[in-house]
Amino acid sequence: METLRLLRQAIDYVEENLQSNIEIDDIARSAMSSKYHFQRIFHALTGFTVTEYMRNRRLTLAAEDLAGSDSKVIDIALKYGYESPEAFAKAFQRMHGVTPLAAKKKNVKLKAFSRISFQIQIKGETEMNYRIVEEKASTAIGKVVIIKRDPFTEIPAFVEVIWKNGTHDQINETVGRPAGSLLNGYYFDFSEDGTKSYMTGVELPEGRGVPDGLNILQIPNQSYAVFDSRESIPDDMEIGLEILNVWKRIYSEWFPSSNFEQVEGPCMEKYYWANDDHTESICEVWIPVRRKS
Repeated sequence: METLRLLRQAIDYVEENLQSNIEIDDIARSAMSSKYHFQRIFHALTGFTVTEYMRNRRLTLAAEDLAGSDSKVIDIALKYGYESPEAFAKAFQRMHGVTPLAAKKKNVKLKAFSRISFQIQIKGETEMNYRIVEEKASTAIGKVVIIKRDPFTEIPAFVEVIWKNGTHDQINETVGRPAGSLLNGYYFDFSEDGTKSYMTGVELPEGRGVPDGLNILQIPNQSYAVFDSRESIPDDMEIGLEILNVWKRIYSEWFPSSNFEQVEGPCMEKYYWANDDHTESICEVWIPVRRKS
């Protein structure tokens, strides 16, 4: 698979240049990808940002160089791109739990962060249907939270809070929708430290004001790949995990085998009631994309 080959090629480039000052643009270029798409798919497949991967690999190799050797700490620090022994020592201790000087002693336990090996499997157990939609620019209103690590635990906790404190109903009231109407989720401002912004909200009609305490998000005119969660769920999938499964399959199956790449802009989860009793809901995942050149 071409995508798999290019990801491995990018890892080769990183490993060959861990003692050099390399930029994410250079790594993405080695994978024949845009920087934005490469960062998103790398993080989705590995759980690490590109920066985290490079830092952990450098600190692993630095520990190997120091272990039981006479190497000077300052020399190892400079070798792996640290501007000062102090910055190196701080990062080293954060990862290994010991100082660089302590690592030079024998029988000291150190952590090893291994080189990543990509092995993407396209199982094809269930079809992953999608559609490409051209969406006009719009404005969304809602409440924003910073997701520090795991959206699939942090977001449910955030949503529970805004349900209980009345913010959910306030958002619906602001846009003229009935209380209890489902809101959408918007992911944006992806950072290389792994954090991202998330807004629970809905499209804001023209002419509507924005109450104090709520946030607005400008959504550009873009093409989206849209995935319906109902069409990507194995029969034995546990209730509540279907959206997580859709996101995983998009990055591990659809992107590697498609002719599209992700572009900058908010990703969306759009929710709809599936029945009149409001006991079941449908989720569509919208990801801004373009055809690869």
